[in-house]
Amino acid sequence: MKIWQNIENSKTVSKYPGLFQFFKFSVVGVTGTIIDFSFFALLSRVFGLYYIWATAISVFLAIVNNFFLNKYWTFKKGQSGKVKEEYLKFFIVSIINYLLNIGITYFIVEFTQFERVFGNNEDFFAKVVAIAIVLFSNYFGNKYWTFKS
Repeated sequence: MKIWQNIENSKTVSKYPGLFQFFKFSVVGVTGTIIDFSFFALLSRVFGLYYIWATAISVFLAIVNNFFLNKYWTFKKGQSGKVKEEYLKFFIVSIINYLLNIGITYFIVEFTQFERVFGNNEDFFAKVVAIAIVLFSNYFGNKYWTFKS
């Protein structure tokens, strides 16, 4: 963790703290994406669960992970004493983005011709597109509502 402390104390980071915070949010998002994709693959490919249900479960697990990492690391609100309130707000922002994620995934899988390019992996392509779109609304919703200073 000393590496992060050195980075956070650097002149570049102190000059652009919002950009570094977005970077940290994105790193947390990558961990959530790994959890999301891992459970999605396990549930849909190994257990044969319908992709919408697999998405619902995998996204929920990622939300829980991302809340704690963002609260204590990205936005540094560990001592705020508002865990329940922040979790509720985080969950609301996440659910809105979750619905957007599912909608985009469903639209791409059901109404596009991407299976011609991606074959049986069009659902994974759809998730990548959905994740890229919801990244920004998720960040700004949490920065300016859930964890606002």
